[in-house]
Amino acid sequence: MGALLGACAPIPRPAVLNELDHVRAGAAAAESRRHAPGAFARAEKLRREALAAFDQGDGAGAQILGEHAIAAHAHAHALSRVARAEAAEAGAKAQGADREASLSALEAEQARVAAEIEALDMRTKVARDAQPVVPSGKADPARERARLAAARSLALQARLLCGAARLLIAPEQPGTIAPAQPGTAATQAQSGTAAAVAQPGTAAAVAQPGTAAAVAQPGTAAAAAQPGTAAAQARPDTAPRDAALVTQLEEATAAIKKLDARLAEAGGPARAAPTPIDQASRARAGCLAVLTAARRAATPVSRAPGVGDALLADLSAAGTWSPVRDDRGIVVTLRGLFAGGTLTRAGEARLRDLARVSAAHPAFPVAVVVHSDRDLGEREASAWAARADAVVRALRPTQGATAGAAPQGPPIAPFLAGAAAPVVDPTGGERARNARVEVVFVTPETL
Repeated sequence: MGALLGACAPIPRPAVLNELDHVRAGAAAAESRRHAPGAFARAEKLRREALAAFDQGDGAGAQILGEHAIAAHAHAHALSRVARAEAAEAGAKAQGADREASLSALEAEQARVAAEIEALDMRTKVARDAQPVVPSGKADPARERARLAAARSLALQARLLCGAARLLIAPEQPGTIAPAQPGTAATQAQSGTAAAVAQPGTAAAVAQPGTAAAVAQPGTAAAAAQPGTAAAQARPDTAPRDAALVTQLEEATAAIKKLDARLAEAGGPARAAPTPIDQASRARAGCLAVLTAARRAATPVSRAPGVGDALLADLSAAGTWSPVRDDRGIVVTLRGLFAGGTLTRAGEARLRDLARVSAAHPAFPVAVVVHSDRDLGEREASAWAARADAVVRALRPTQGATAGAAPQGPPIAPFLAGAAAPVVDPTGGERARNARVEVVFVTPETL
């Protein structure tokens, strides 16, 4: 009877099932359910199969399936840890990207503030070190003649600096002639003669001493890139950026007009008025201030100065240009381009080489300044203006143009400087060196 009762006793529950219940109720299983639901579901399936085997009296099968279920839970826990680590990594990367963006913004702000501090320091230093300007009084005739030559040179420099500023601020708006005083070459030109003013189809106005010329006229080759042309499209910032800059430029231009009137009086036969040397210095400083302001407005605060270094390096590497840098930008001086009034083949070749350099740096507007070796009369003025026109045509790109569209290239404006800026003694044996062409690549941003 006892043996019969022992044979009918229930099969004891395997210990592995109890262990499986303990594993399933732990925190690891809860984590697996959240981060690795597929692996957790497989472990649960094995657990149910183990319980079913036990209910059917298969103790050995229940033991094996229970151990498989425990191993599956361990695998699910490992996968959940991997998933959690990947999520943490993604979060860390996103946080790192946010931190880098914040750092970049802070660096840009720091650069802007540093630039403002540097500018304020410079203004403070200038204000501290500035000394009152003592007006120049009446001098002896020899000194007055020297002052007159210097004032004419300063007036030309002012005109060229304002011309460079106009190329940066509004190159599609050609300059206008200032009213000249009666009796000057500019007045005669406005009356229908050839001196001082470029007629339609010519290159430039003449910057004669004491006149207000030297700015390209509408409809001439001097006009810069017109709105909608490829040159203007190449520089999207060519439209007037700021009304204050335009106003400042017009004020500086008005100062040049007043200076021209004073120079005409001082250089007249009677020489009744003293030479306006101080006014000439102020006019030049005003135009330089406009050019500097235009460059600052176009220079991103996060970019270091020196935008012209690459162009200067390209020109210097050629070994044939001897470029120099002045307040306008990078200057290449050319001599011997003409035989009479016609460009030589060698001159055309040199200008084509420069045109390729210019096309490679379309952000730099180009000013063509033609200097003569003597004061120009009315007839000579138009001939020298034609030379400037020929240089402008040679510098304009001829490739890449399509029908009805202007070829790609930077704005180009010519200026006829006359004999106001000699480099050697105008009365000496080498005065022919004063006849030259300056091709000025106007630096568009802070030097």
